[in-house]
Amino acid sequence: MGGYIGSRSVVLSTTAANVQDVTATDTTPEVTIINNTHEDTDGGREGKVIFKGQQSGGEETTLAEIQGSHDGASDDEKGDLIFKTNDGSDGASPTEAMRIDALQNVGIGTAPSTDWRTTFDLTAAQVGLSGCLFNLDVSTGDRRCMMTSNAILNSSGDFQHILEGHATIYSQQSGTHRWYTAASASAGATASASERMRIDDSGNLLIGNTSTGLTSDGINLHSDGVLEVRRNISTASSSTVGYISRGSSDGNLLNFYRDTTQVGSIVFESNGFVIDGEANHAGIRFGASAFVPRKNGVNADNLLDCAAASVRFDDIFATNGTIQTSDENEKQNIASLTSAEITAATAISKLFKTYKWKDKVAAKGDNARTHTGVVAQQVQTAMADAGLDASKYAFWCSDTWWEKDVEVAAVEADEENGIEAKEAYTRTDTYDTKDEAPEGATERNRKGIRYPELLAFIGAATEQRLTSIEARLTALEAE
Repeated sequence: MGGYIGSRSVVLSTTAANVQDVTATDTTPEVTIINNTHEDTDGGREGKVIFKGQQSGGEETTLAEIQGSHDGASDDEKGDLIFKTNDGSDGASPTEAMRIDALQNVGIGTAPSTDWRTTFDLTAAQVGLSGCLFNLDVSTGDRRCMMTSNAILNSSGDFQHILEGHATIYSQQSGTHRWYTAASASAGATASASERMRIDDSGNLLIGNTSTGLTSDGINLHSDGVLEVRRNISTASSSTVGYISRGSSDGNLLNFYRDTTQVGSIVFESNGFVIDGEANHAGIRFGASAFVPRKNGVNADNLLDCAAASVRFDDIFATNGTIQTSDENEKQNIASLTSAEITAATAISKLFKTYKWKDKVAAKGDNARTHTGVVAQQVQTAMADAGLDASKYAFWCSDTWWEKDVEVAAVEADEENGIEAKEAYTRTDTYDTKDEAPEGATERNRKGIRYPELLAFIGAATEQRLTSIEARLTALEAE
């Protein structure tokens, strides 16, 4: 083999006749290796650069090689670039460590076929890569990277990513990805580590759990936005399940939305803890010694009701009776009962009867208790007979609402997503006004009595009647 060193290049050839100099107009120095005599097994020709070193004993050792190799017999213009290194074994020759083939596939090891532009697939011979950064899919613009201190594949093809022996990322071929933590976790082994978090193949994030559903303590965030939180307070050191804090300032702790419209909030105020309803809905504030009604984010005096005609409480247990405002400064048109009102009250006083509630009889049978009172429709008639309109008096009430039955379909159980099976049922929705009610809704009405006011009405009439009777008796006795 001959060669020639020109002004800007070095040309090496297997035949001295092919040595050519480069002109001074060349702007890029280059080294050219030409093999035009020796054929390899495929009929092509190869070239290589060999790096040798002399050892302390004077012997010469081949340390590494860079080889340009013919890539297949079908097209002798295709070539691979091969990098070889010597592992230091006695008498060893350099072996292939990395190859870039004619199709731009890059691989580590002997005769790799992996295309790092589109995929990254470690084999058993390629484990133990330390401190490497891999960029994937750069040819398509989809750039992904992974920094690892130790990347390991187990016998099942699962991937482990261990960070300095303190934490492990473990990914199964099935799609489940897990985080382990343990101060003593060693590279390639997770036996001493405890699983802390996983992302399952449905996209659910599980912290302290291995499956969705409130079957064990932990936090589950489903891919569809469902949040599950469970703590077994019978075994936990504290019964508290969660904490929400906003520091020392007043303001909202939680906001609640339907779609993008806020419908409520939980608020901390210096003088109380508040549950507020938005868009003209009721709320409540819990103070130091009382809870008070709220509306539109402020205290609501004399605006809201407790329950409704269509949705009632059953019994109210209290130490004392209700206190009703009776301040003279807040009243007007104060007057004694008219003769018509006395006539109506006298008639109503004769309408008190005993009765039983139908729903209680249906539930308890003969054990349903007997009540005493009046019938609202009879009170209305007594007022009309005296020429009075019962609806003008606060002791008589008539409330109307609309109802619509809605068929709710059955729900199948889904243990993976924490969904329990439910049978189909009928739900009754109520509406306060006809305008709110959907087509086909049924109008309902319920009449009622405010007994304190009715009894006051009857008592006033009785007192006035007795006063009149006493006056007439006094007049008769004076004759």
